[in-house]
Amino acid sequence: MTLDTVISGCVVYYLESSDGLDDQRLAIVKDCLRDLDDLMTELEADCQAYFSRLRQLGDMLLHVQSLP
Repeated sequence: MTLDTVISGCVVYYLESSDGLDDQRLAIVKDCLRDLDDLMTELEADCQAYFSRLRQLGDMLLHVQSLP
């Protein structure tokens, strides 16, 4: 699976679930963000904006999940 598919799947799950993300999905999002961090320097300039926004989406998902 691709990083954008995995992160967007977790977003959909979060939006459809009254309980938010479970521990497994939180770990998956964190892994995806680490992978994105590793890839960003290797991406061509025209791809960086897309993956930067994808990373922001993952960050927002983790942040909203941590709110009380």
